[in-house]
Amino acid sequence: MDDGDTLRDLVRSAREALDRLGRARVACPADVDRFDWSADLLDELARVALQVAEAAATLAGERDADVDARARDLATAIVRRRNDALTPLRLATGRVAVRS
Repeated sequence: MDDGDTLRDLVRSAREALDRLGRARVACPADVDRFDWSADLLDELARVALQVAEAAATLAGERDADVDARARDLATAIVRRRNDALTPLRLATGRVAVRS
């Protein structure tokens, strides 16, 4: 999959997916625990931030400490936002969950 057009299409698709996510009206499915669902999705989004830095390093042919640091900062901010946003939900359900 080293074809330049294929890589370009993958990157474009990823950007378009994130754009759609940003515009989506998101609702937790009725049969799913909202805390777990939200926490899992935000955790995945934090992992995406780290994977963007990995992809950039692969495409550029070298790592960039600034890109890596900014990706870690973004991932940390997303996880912090998850914790802040979901703490009231966790307390309302009477659950205490430890997330890493």
